[in-house]
Amino acid sequence: MANVDHSQPKQKRTKAAASRDVDFDSMQNEDFISYKVSVLSRIMDRGVDKRMLASHSLSLSSLRVIGHLHTHGDGRVFGIARSMHMLASQVSKSLMELVESGHVVKIHDPDDRRGTIFRLSAKGRGIYEQILFHAVGKQKEVASLVGAKNYRILSDCLDILIDHYGNQTSSRDT
Repeated sequence: MANVDHSQPKQKRTKAAASRDVDFDSMQNEDFISYKVSVLSRIMDRGVDKRMLASHSLSLSSLRVIGHLHTHGDGRVFGIARSMHMLASQVSKSLMELVESGHVVKIHDPDDRRGTIFRLSAKGRGIYEQILFHAVGKQKEVASLVGAKNYRILSDCLDILIDHYGNQTSSRDT
């Protein structure tokens, strides 16, 4: 890891100065942020209670779609896919499984006869709230490992990157 000069006040440091603090020329695959995020995601996904998911016939993708509907309300396949940066086919497959299992209900769109809206059912809401309880515990564990201040910084940094690169991907796809 590169040494960082903290003697300069943070507000005085420019982006150029901050990027000089990192030795980009000697980076290896494992040093890239995208690699680290991907590895961490896989490791943390392994920690999801697989027995709970299996007992409810849910895949991790389906659980994430349930979470989206729980947070954002009713949705359509393409809107959910765009918002979650997932393939529409993956969202569609998850939604069909969720409808079949009774976690989500399909509603005909009153504004578009051919359109379908998906809504979280009481069963889906119940299972999500149960799983959310465990997920919040994991976030508390992460915060205790890195510290509350670093947790907020990490979360903010990831939001910035998701917003920046997610918007680039969205504008390229249209």
